[in-house]
Amino acid sequence: MKQIATTQDVDEALSADTAILFKYSMTCPISANARGEMEAFLERQPDAPVYRLDVHQAPEASVYVAEKTGIEHESPQVIVLRNGKTGYTATHFDVRAKDLEEQLA
Repeated sequence: MKQIATTQDVDEALSADTAILFKYSMTCPISANARGEMEAFLERQPDAPVYRLDVHQAPEASVYVAEKTGIEHESPQVIVLRNGKTGYTATHFDVRAKDLEEQLA
C-alpha cells in the first residue's frame, strides 16, 4: 500500500488508471475491522493499487479527497477510482475484501 500524506499524493492516486483509496483512523475500532479486510484483500491481490490515508495524520488530504471526488468524508472508507472517476465506495462495516476483489475482476 502506498501512503497518502499530501494533496499531491491524492492527485497522483486520482491520475492512476485504477486506484483504491482506503481512508481510516488508527484509533477507531471499526477502522481496525476495515484494516483487517484490506489486509485480507492484499494477501489475495498483492499488486492491487491501494493507497492508504490516515485521516488523523493527513486531514488536509482527507478533505481534499472529498472535494475532488464529490464523495462525503467517512472513516473507514474505500473509494475505487478508474481514470479519476468513482466506480465504487464502501464505508464502515461494508468495507469487505470479497467486494473489492469483485470490483477488480
